[in-house]
Amino acid sequence: MDLICGREVAEGVYRFGTSRINWYVVEEGDALTVVDAGLPGHWQLLVEGIERLGYTLGDVAAILITHGDLDHVGFAEWLRQAADAPVWIHPADVQRANTVSRSLPPIGFLKELWRPSAFAYFVEVVRSGVGSVPQLTAFEIFEDGDDLDVPGHPTVIHLPGHTAGSSAFYLSDRDVLFCGDALMTYNVRTGRHTEPTVLPPIHYDAEKARSSIRKLDSCGEVVLLSGHGEPWRGDVSDIV
Repeated sequence: MDLICGREVAEGVYRFGTSRINWYVVEEGDALTVVDAGLPGHWQLLVEGIERLGYTLGDVAAILITHGDLDHVGFAEWLRQAADAPVWIHPADVQRANTVSRSLPPIGFLKELWRPSAFAYFVEVVRSGVGSVPQLTAFEIFEDGDDLDVPGHPTVIHLPGHTAGSSAFYLSDRDVLFCGDALMTYNVRTGRHTEPTVLPPIHYDAEKARSSIRKLDSCGEVVLLSGHGEPWRGDVSDIV
């Protein structure tokens, strides 16, 4: 498992996590926004990484959650308390963030564990504390089209499909698009790196997941940052 601790992928945007699981930090002025929260085992990466950037936990002003899967909610509650910073999430994913897969992974994923890459991913998330993700005890709600007054000032683009509340965050002044798992550049089941792709069968509604991507068409040229896989640079309309 290769650790990633603050690799700059766009202006003032840093990638954290591992070769399989991504989360990000956005800096603006003297404050930070954390986009997704990995897993509990990534906590020390956060602490060490922002210290290298010249910040402390107290400089985190917001935590944005692209969707409620546990490998994205991870340490969000710990950070909310340590930084006294709000966690933002779409209302359709609050229940998922606090209930889904806390004992066993989805049955669709269990069926894939015969694949070496899927099994390696499963081992990684277990070792990284997927079974001990704390519930969100307080949070703020965003909706489609909201411009969030947090460092980076992202616009919310609701992309239901992967989950009901799956959302992207678009930083128009930096041409950066955080897409969560709505699009992936790494298939955790096969271990293959791909162009940005809607990857079934992990979605609650695969057809809706595909149709939602059309909402990204107007973003144009971006650095696309997924929850899984390498950054991608190009025109979103080519993906659509």
